[in-house]
Amino acid sequence: MIATLVDVAKALASYEQKKRGWNPEQIVLHRLCKSPIKGDEILKVLVLDVQNQKVRLEDYKDEERWKYLYALSTGNYSVGPSWLLNFRKSQSTEKTRKEIIQTGLKEIRASLPKNIFQDFIQDLKKWEAEGLLDDLEERTKSEKFVLLTIVWDGKMPGEHPAIIKEFERRKILGERRAKEGEGCCAICGKKDKVFSAIPFRFFTVEKLGFSPMGREEHVWKYAPVCEDCAKWLHVAESYLEENLRTRVIGKSAYLVPDLEPVVAEIEGSFIHFLWEWRDRTEGKMVPRDDFPAARTEKRAKKKGGDSEIDEEPDSLQNLFEGLVEESDKRFKDHPPFRSASLVFYQSGKKFMFLYTISEILPTNLREAKRRLTGLRELLLQGALGDGGSKLAPQLRADFEFVGDAWKWPRKGQTESQGILRLTPLHLVEAILTERRPHEREFWQDADSLLRAIYQETISSKDQKQTVQEALAERVRLIWAIWALIYCSTKPEGDANMATPTTTQPATAEATKKFWDKFFEPRLLLDSPSKRAAFLVGVLFGQVESKQRSERQSKAGEMPIVSRLKGLTISRQDLLKNLYCELMLKLRQLDANTRAIRVIQQAAADFASRGGELSDEEARFCFCLGWALSWTTVNAVREALGSREGEEAEEVSAEEETEGES
Repeated sequence: MIATLVDVAKALASYEQKKRGWNPEQIVLHRLCKSPIKGDEILKVLVLDVQNQKVRLEDYKDEERWKYLYALSTGNYSVGPSWLLNFRKSQSTEKTRKEIIQTGLKEIRASLPKNIFQDFIQDLKKWEAEGLLDDLEERTKSEKFVLLTIVWDGKMPGEHPAIIKEFERRKILGERRAKEGEGCCAICGKKDKVFSAIPFRFFTVEKLGFSPMGREEHVWKYAPVCEDCAKWLHVAESYLEENLRTRVIGKSAYLVPDLEPVVAEIEGSFIHFLWEWRDRTEGKMVPRDDFPAARTEKRAKKKGGDSEIDEEPDSLQNLFEGLVEESDKRFKDHPPFRSASLVFYQSGKKFMFLYTISEILPTNLREAKRRLTGLRELLLQGALGDGGSKLAPQLRADFEFVGDAWKWPRKGQTESQGILRLTPLHLVEAILTERRPHEREFWQDADSLLRAIYQETISSKDQKQTVQEALAERVRLIWAIWALIYCSTKPEGDANMATPTTTQPATAEATKKFWDKFFEPRLLLDSPSKRAAFLVGVLFGQVESKQRSERQSKAGEMPIVSRLKGLTISRQDLLKNLYCELMLKLRQLDANTRAIRVIQQAAADFASRGGELSDEEARFCFCLGWALSWTTVNAVREALGSREGEEAEEVSAEEETEGES
């Protein structure tokens, strides 16, 4: 990973050098420095000419940040002779504006090499004692943020070789108290003095807080790097932040590509794409989030401070999503990279790599786009009813819908709900790399989530949403994820796929053709046992709707729901006991119409064929049928041609939309 990061940094630096017209040293220095800009704040620079005792206030220019040499150590001490005066902190720290300025001057003096700038440091102290603080306080009285820096002999810090050398040493080797030893560099292979100067910390999602490299002072033994390669790793850190940061599953991540040689020289290459992307999103930051906890609905607040990240606007397009969309257009003839990894990290604790989805190939990107497009088309054609049409726009390559599907309800996980075997990261990895987890684990997790939603909804004081509505929303998301991972016939939209057949199910052959046509776009329902469980769910939805209509209630749960035993009903009880009770209830409720009788017969026929099906899958198929109850009944009615016949059914608009939200 660290060698790949160096290759990426060198490729981006080569392209940036041509774009800006700078020399290589300026590019590296620019990347070692830190931008002090926070969001849309307009920043001023306060320049102290110590020799002439003059002060000037000017606009900050990020393209010249290499001149300021602004950077902080991990302990928030100054690495270079510039310091950000954050006057907003005066309210929280109870520091006065003058005290904040005094701290900045102290940090600047401490960052200068004393063997060369001793006289300069003394002159600055003398000027400070003669009233400099009062002058600076007056000049900055209307500013929220000011970058304080110095000039010497008319030159900015980044134009003095001695200051640059000290800045680079402190930034690369001194910032993390790097240990050293003799050995071969893990990146370039050169035998020389090596350091533990890696600006990244590596952890795993399974063991938060566990570092595979052991204690930080021993890193040089496991990943030794020479001084030059350590410098490029710090340059890579800058490019990760500005060019390779994205969001997947609603989590912060970096896209780290394994590039072809001399990729920076190829017109229209991935490096060019990244730079264009940076220009479009400059000044817009990725929002904070908690990892790996579930994302909350609360919006992140904008805050100041170097370690805090502003919220990303909803309109900001996602880097990884954009790359997937470009995969069969811009990169059709020129693959963007040999392979790539999505490296997830904990926001606010930078570069703690918690999970990596690796071996993402250009073919994976094209396949992901094709499958997502096909699935969206199916949904828009009505594969999952009106609710599926609303879901279709959410199926984007940022995979946020996966995070929405695979999270506990608001009350969170309890001991009774158990632990999920798979995370959203595992699921996205399976979609992108086709490394599929065991399907049994998938259905066990899906079942746990649906039962948790059932329990929360049934016990909620807020009765605006029914159990059916709550389950239907999650079932559609889980169905989409299953189709992307496990569907043996890759999802492809078809103009006629989700349109119900008009063949009247009057004969056994016609009935078989009708149901085969009906179940084809539903993908999951590819066996008699699954179809039987689905149709029992359809009948269940009809009974619940009739009970609701009789009670003239749009809220609360109907008596039939108690037969689900907290959604723990077994497959056997579902296909035998519950099915028989539903047939009886439909007759009692005067709802045993011709279409319902066709569905009852089909459920019995499919159930009689048997076949293996776990309880978890049976409950999911049942919930899917419950969600698509009116879609299914209406399809049968249309096939029977009974809307205008003698047995036309009186169906209220309320009933037709019941369960289709």
